[in-house]
Amino acid sequence: MEQIWELKQSKSNSLIVIQDEAIYSGNSKQINPNRIQSEITDFSFLSDLYSIPYRYIKTIENQSGGKSIKIYSGKDTEDELIIKDEKVKNEIFEILKSDIEGFTYSNDLPNVFKYTKAIIIAFIITSGVFLWSLDFAIELENGTEYEMVNGGGISIEGIIFMIANVGVFNLISGYIVLVVLMVFAFIKRLKSRSIVESLKR
Repeated sequence: MEQIWELKQSKSNSLIVIQDEAIYSGNSKQINPNRIQSEITDFSFLSDLYSIPYRYIKTIENQSGGKSIKIYSGKDTEDELIIKDEKVKNEIFEILKSDIEGFTYSNDLPNVFKYTKAIIIAFIITSGVFLWSLDFAIELENGTEYEMVNGGGISIEGIIFMIANVGVFNLISGYIVLVVLMVFAFIKRLKSRSIVESLKR
């Protein structure tokens, strides 16, 4: 299958090509337009593009309302095809769906926890650091003196102690600001949750 899309609104991958069981992407501005038009039969310009062979792909995701198609390949490689036009994005996904063999198609709404996991983990870590630092800060304001002995290196306790030195009021104020920001991020993330089409090997 041979397909070419020129996406003028995309800066990172304004040219996407599906050819010879591989996905190619790159910046069309770096390629002479005459090469794309006149050499369309031999696709010699593909050597200038980033390629993802089908055989390396593990998962392809297309989220409804999203601005990209995510491609997971190899061990930990994640690539994104930025496509702002929903119609074009869905068209590319459908072509991949029909062109790639041996993949299972699914259509699901992401689990709330998995979809917001990063924010939840950040909240737990921030709260843990806050409570630990607050305990130190209260003790310091009550007159308790600490001597940090860490052999010249930076320890977790040392970092917590430095945070505690800002004082109880500043510590609580900073934590409240961070929590408010995380709540807004959580709500925004939830609002963006929508159906995700997946192709998995």
